[in-house]
Amino acid sequence: MTVSRSRFGSLPDGREVTLFTIENASGYALSCTDFGATLTSFKAPGPEDARESHELTLGYPDLAGYLAGHPYFGSTVGRVANRIGGAAYTYDGKRYDLVANQGRNMLHGGPDGFHARLWEASAVERPGQAGIVFHLLSPDGDQGFPGRLSVTVTITLTDADELLFEYYAESDAVTPVNLTNHAYWNLAGAPDLRRAAGLPTADDPSTGGAVGDHVLTIPATGYVELDDEQIPTGRIVPVDGTPFDFRSPRRIGESIAQAGGYDLSYALQGGEEVTMAGGDLRRAALVEEPTTGRSMEVLTTLPAVQLYTGEVLGGTPGRSGQTHLQRDTLCLETQFQPDSVNHPEFGPIMLEPGEQFRHKTVHRFSS
Repeated sequence: MTVSRSRFGSLPDGREVTLFTIENASGYALSCTDFGATLTSFKAPGPEDARESHELTLGYPDLAGYLAGHPYFGSTVGRVANRIGGAAYTYDGKRYDLVANQGRNMLHGGPDGFHARLWEASAVERPGQAGIVFHLLSPDGDQGFPGRLSVTVTITLTDADELLFEYYAESDAVTPVNLTNHAYWNLAGAPDLRRAAGLPTADDPSTGGAVGDHVLTIPATGYVELDDEQIPTGRIVPVDGTPFDFRSPRRIGESIAQAGGYDLSYALQGGEEVTMAGGDLRRAALVEEPTTGRSMEVLTTLPAVQLYTGEVLGGTPGRSGQTHLQRDTLCLETQFQPDSVNHPEFGPIMLEPGEQFRHKTVHRFSS
């Protein structure tokens, strides 16, 4: 296991930003930066030649791409991931008005969310694994949220070819917390890099685009119903007979046109038992890519997973200089349900003083 660090750029105020890279003996390598506690790269060995290295995520080679604006490529998002309807909630009789950044709603913690902050960072090595520990202190009133929130996120690579995300938070006042990582995956290889190299890549979004042939399993019997603004209605709808049913493995592109794309949250089996302090790991998803034989199993202590297939990704610049196309990749964002602050029926999301938010997500790779 090797760990290195390099300069990634500097912020407009002159603060230096660092890139950390970890590689294991199998040839898997991750890179992450203290800007946004962001996973900038995840590389896997080639299916036929382990000396080759294939990029599996979307991101940028330096800080400039992230400062120019991006759809949360690999970022840690918070204080509350996903959407909050009307950018407001009421708790214990008091209304909290938040900073809207998607129409009248809040998305992924607001315009100056955790994805846009410079975190403290340090490397840590343990037997069989190495990781980067990121720490951020979010002040009282940050984006409208109450309480001084201390957050620690650890991103780890293991000798068993696992990518780990561990989340920990404490607050001095009652506040909602819902943390996730927003990595974009394509197990055949990042499509922008493949196009730049002249390699074949599926481009037709009606059949799922570059991610259409990925085979997906999500062991969930229900998903969160959304209104026209993608805000939950409060109903968990059965997946039976819908294009959102992935209980058995099937191609993402099989019903994507009928579904109108995928950007929805699934209620994982056993998720109703989850507390802010964590729980047992359960499978959230399995992704299999037939041409390379690669697979990625996602396990989590969190009660839900958001499936997103890059519906508004088209036209976004990639790391190669080429632009991405709609449905180039997929995201599997483990989390509490969206807008849980306004839907107590979805379960707990409020962190109280003296309590701990402690959750974990594991990505297991094989080829």
